[in-house]
Amino acid sequence: MELSAFEKWRAHLGPALNRAIQRFPLSVGLLSVATLLFFVGMNLDPEFENDLIGQTFVICVFAALWSIAAQLAHESGNFPRIWVWFAAIMGTILIGITVYWHEQLPVTPEIWPPILVLLTSISPVLRPNGPEGAQQQQDFFWWINHRAIVSALIAGLAFLVILFGFVIVERSLAILFGLNAEHVVYRYLLPTAGILFAPIFWMTTIPEPHEYAPHDLTEPDFISRAAGFLGLYIFAPFLAFYALILVAYAVQILVLQAYPEGTVGWMVVGFICVAGLNHLLLYPAFMRANPIVVRYLRYWPFFAVIPVMMLAVAIYIRVQNYGLTPERILLIAGAFWTASIITLGMLNRLDIRLLPGLAAILLLIISFGPFNIENWALRDQLSRFESGYDRWRQANNADDVEQVRSAANYVMRTPEGRAQLTGLLEQKGFEVEGEITRNQVSELLGLPDLTPQGDEQGDYAHLSNQQPINLVGQFAFYGHIQLPCCSQQVGPYRFSINGRELTIMRDEAKLITHDLTSWVSSLDLGGTILHDRRFQFEAENKTFLGFVDEVHIEQDPEGERTVSRLHFFLFVKQSNDVN
Repeated sequence: MELSAFEKWRAHLGPALNRAIQRFPLSVGLLSVATLLFFVGMNLDPEFENDLIGQTFVICVFAALWSIAAQLAHESGNFPRIWVWFAAIMGTILIGITVYWHEQLPVTPEIWPPILVLLTSISPVLRPNGPEGAQQQQDFFWWINHRAIVSALIAGLAFLVILFGFVIVERSLAILFGLNAEHVVYRYLLPTAGILFAPIFWMTTIPEPHEYAPHDLTEPDFISRAAGFLGLYIFAPFLAFYALILVAYAVQILVLQAYPEGTVGWMVVGFICVAGLNHLLLYPAFMRANPIVVRYLRYWPFFAVIPVMMLAVAIYIRVQNYGLTPERILLIAGAFWTASIITLGMLNRLDIRLLPGLAAILLLIISFGPFNIENWALRDQLSRFESGYDRWRQANNADDVEQVRSAANYVMRTPEGRAQLTGLLEQKGFEVEGEITRNQVSELLGLPDLTPQGDEQGDYAHLSNQQPINLVGQFAFYGHIQLPCCSQQVGPYRFSINGRELTIMRDEAKLITHDLTSWVSSLDLGGTILHDRRFQFEAENKTFLGFVDEVHIEQDPEGERTVSRLHFFLFVKQSNDVN
């Protein structure tokens, strides 16, 4: 039978690539679209990261991973073939809604990547099972994830080799022949390798269920033995030593009657995450044949009891004193996951599928809906602001002032927070003029200044322009600069930003370093509108004018300001005989 033109073309691609396209057609198609969108965005659209093209690119990448999870779930034998298409389409729509309308909906699409990775890891083992099936499912879960992770690491290593190879080729062409291949290499070839070829290579190596061989858990290959050695002789001793450090710290707290440090929460959650990873490394039967491994797997959860109790106390103190923030909500979710894993481990009922599965469920809960980390934190801080203000009006207590200050600083970080605070103040009879600022809140409420204090780890402000550029005289327009990315060069000049220093170079030589300190210090960080947007510097006997349209300022607890993002239009005075 003669093959069609398409079938002949597909056959020429090779059996491995052909297999990936047949098995994951939706994912390959979505990644191909994502690659094309990346080309268009990076080469034609200066606002690629934040506009429709950039968002669609992100959706395609996320949906590709979701489609892989749907295919693996189908291959588990519990879902029909049509499930893959239905789940992929509905998942893409859901992901698109959360990305396109993330400002209008209670969603946090930034948490999609870990959720999708975790769901992909458990998607092959979603079928119901009895008491004996549970053990078989855990064995299969370990087997397929072990191979998928190893192949993903190999794909990442292959991309790094390609990266270094392209860099060497590009530099060699530039040095030996004066050819500029930088645009082609970094905007076309490398993105194709990273976005399309590396993921397809990984898809070709994901094993299928019929390839599962139980003897792989009793007769391991070299990589499995190396992973087991790493878990038993490196991770296990360090985890035991770290557990003793955390226990000793808990004893110190009891002796000194002091509160635990805020960072102890992430230390404990990180400790349990690494311990869970080590549990997976030591899980296969060939490792559990070692009596030391059996005892370790049985008793390591008991070493984590005191650190988990300390974690609960630390979270309670921080939330009680300073309220909820997205980071603390993540920490609460991590604490719940940690406590669940430890409890099941102590009862000898820990199913290794729960390690990623429970984490995925918790992340879904706090990412979308009423318990979304951003909205939940904002509601809590508004409630703290209102209750603290009411108590301060009655008792004039310094602690209540600090609570109002802390809550107000948090709420005013976002436009949504400022809008809700404005509504709350208007409900209490205050008249708010224009966009609310910290100074305005202080004046309205009769409170001391609202500069960040106490638990604040620093502050930031995102200011943007809302007025046209007003030029008087003759000027030449050079272009639009976006620092630290993505447009750093206009004409012969290349710009970079470091803290408050703007460096201008030409032909790889530094022309001048312009200090932005006076301009940055003059900015009002209490709102979002950029009022003082002009700065000026001299170089090569020319007068350059920068008109800022967007700036992101970070401020540490001591009030030190630094510029983390600066977008501006560059002009040169024509009166200086500029060509």
